[in-house]
Amino acid sequence: LEIGQTYQGGIIFYLEPNGLHGLIASEADQGVATWGCKGNITPIAQNTNIGAGSGNTEAIVSACSEDNIAAKICAELSLNGYDDWFLPSSDELEQLYIQKDVVGGFEESEGSIYVSSSEFYPVGTGEHLNCWVHDFSTVPIIPESRKLNSNKDYPFLIRAIRAF
Repeated sequence: LEIGQTYQGGIIFYLEPNGLHGLIASEADQGVATWGCKGNITPIAQNTNIGAGSGNTEAIVSACSEDNIAAKICAELSLNGYDDWFLPSSDELEQLYIQKDVVGGFEESEGSIYVSSSEFYPVGTGEHLNCWVHDFSTVPIIPESRKLNSNKDYPFLIRAIRAF
């Protein structure tokens, strides 16, 4: 197995050191949606590490009653014979950005922001109003910074991934 290989319904963009397991991205975006659950007072999905996207997605789907939010779109996706897709964590999304040219099909115009399943807690607000996002624009909105946090109510691009 190698990065860039078409495998199990998508394209491999991350391999664990043993080369036997990793992450696969769908070949196209799943649209645009908000993160959902704006203003929750307890954390839902704050894990950012590689391997956290699936659990974050499950937590969001369980906690948020809104329809058509990013995590639900990924969790309900059935694509190329697989139905275990999820919204990537912040670190998984960063790996996806690193391999964006290998995977392909990403929006890169100004403001092309992809959403992660990782929640961000603005200190002192008492509410979980933000989420981690990643700027895939050719020219980033904030120079030298692709990882950003933004309001959960803003609609972001979605790219589903799955683990193998």
